Amino acid sequence: MTLSLTVTVGIISLLIGGYHSGYIRVPMLENHEHSTAPERWDCRPFLPDLFADTPPSTAHPAIHAGVVAVHRYFASCFTAGDIDSLSVAVVTADGPLYEHNFGVTRGNETGSPPTTSHSTYRIASTGKLFPVLEGLILEQRGLISWYVALVCWYDDFKLIADAFRDDPVDKHLKGLSYRLDGLDPHVVSGPAEKPPITLFQLASHMSGLGRDWPAGTVTNWPYDLAGMGPPPTNGRPFPPSEDLFADLVKRDIFDPMGLNGSHFLATKENKHLVVVPSLAPEVADQDFLDAMNPAAGQFSSLSDLITVTQTILNPRHPKSQLSKYSRDKWLLPVHSFEEDDWTELGLMWEIIKAEDSNGLGAMAGYHSALAIHPGTSYGIIVLMAGHYQDAAKLAYDAFALMQPAIDKALADIATTLYAGSWHADRGDNKQASSARVIVEEGTLYMESYTLLGVDALSRFGAQARLALRPSGRCDEFRLDTGIPGYNGHKRMGCYPYWNGQDLWGVRNNAAINALYFKGDGEGRRLHVPSLGLVMQRI
Repeated sequence: MTLSLTVTVGIISLLIGGYHSGYIRVPMLENHEHSTAPERWDCRPFLPDLFADTPPSTAHPAIHAGVVAVHRYFASCFTAGDIDSLSVAVVTADGPLYEHNFGVTRGNETGSPPTTSHSTYRIASTGKLFPVLEGLILEQRGLISWYVALVCWYDDFKLIADAFRDDPVDKHLKGLSYRLDGLDPHVVSGPAEKPPITLFQLASHMSGLGRDWPAGTVTNWPYDLAGMGPPPTNGRPFPPSEDLFADLVKRDIFDPMGLNGSHFLATKENKHLVVVPSLAPEVADQDFLDAMNPAAGQFSSLSDLITVTQTILNPRHPKSQLSKYSRDKWLLPVHSFEEDDWTELGLMWEIIKAEDSNGLGAMAGYHSALAIHPGTSYGIIVLMAGHYQDAAKLAYDAFALMQPAIDKALADIATTLYAGSWHADRGDNKQASSARVIVEEGTLYMESYTLLGVDALSRFGAQARLALRPSGRCDEFRLDTGIPGYNGHKRMGCYPYWNGQDLWGVRNNAAINALYFKGDGEGRRLHVPSLGLVMQRI
């Protein structure tokens, strides 16, 4: 007899976008409005991610209006005159809801051809998504390990446990040395205070190493800042190339995913597609060498990044190179800042709990952002060249315009699938069962719930309605009942409610607070598996 259970330690929740504040990835925000105290103590589960497998389309009036608003916004940004080339898209797992290109390919030349979705931009730090994607692919093949995990299983009723740590960097990079002694020359750290730097720490910016290595020397500080920044602008040469990364991502990502517009060097063959900014046009010709390509050297096109976004949103996409398990791990936050309650870090993601957005990057003349809202399964891509720098702000503003439309479409489909009055009569009115489900502000609620003539909500200790929390399986929910008697059965955020789902017990191999929906149209039914009840919509 073998029963396996895998628990990932230290990586727990993720960006779950929704009607209220979701999560995203974007840069620092100004004038962030923190949640009010009453909201903080409440818990309203988001609607299920119905758009993961059935994305919305512009046929929905709200989606159409959102796309129109997004286009007007980007058009106004471009007409300001400080952007040479702008390629943008709003993307679902099925492809773009909106895709448009503004401006010309060469901002430093007159008569330049127009930008298209196949024009290639240097995507700066947004390119760091690709080494993480490559790392996840290598992990799936068993070549590296970079997640801390505790694995337990039963074998012939004997509990066996094993722990897996992410690989230290020097396992793969021989000869790596570093010191963590601090600034005081008289304090030297002992061996126990020198933990290894691991792949996971590098990928999540938590190694303690600086971001622009080899670092430059600011010789005239504080009179000027000459010498700061990354190589070669800091006066230091690029590290030597080992001709490895570019070959790996071409083999494992670019070729199998058909990313024909992604590369690392402007050549005679692709120069007609390369976007050249009016600011620092020489960056287009710069060779970042293989050692620096993962950090900032990659070119990519709007067309290619649309494909990448689709595969992140839906790992079952035919071009996806990741399993759903690997994708879900990728999106999880790995560090929350204690100083605030809205910013987190992921594996090459900057996460913001509010309106949502994803990875961003910028270098002289080039500015890019790729952002996703996982809870409602869509993303926004912004590629720019020119003097204006804040691509992340454009993405964030586009989310603010698009999210209400997405939420309206999601609420409409959730209403169609779940809302209404449901009833089952066993011939005896005392044994009648009924349910009343509504959608309100992005949450499903069970307004009333009678099982075999008994008020089930009161049996769960509820004073009023209870929310329906998606289980993660299609059309399956749990009444958000919480832990019996926890804190006087008062809400304290989501934790005690999410954590108490199984304490109520089971019947007929099903949790008593579980239910699911099945069927289409007039044949759709609400099932209460613990009682074998099937209700039809009135």
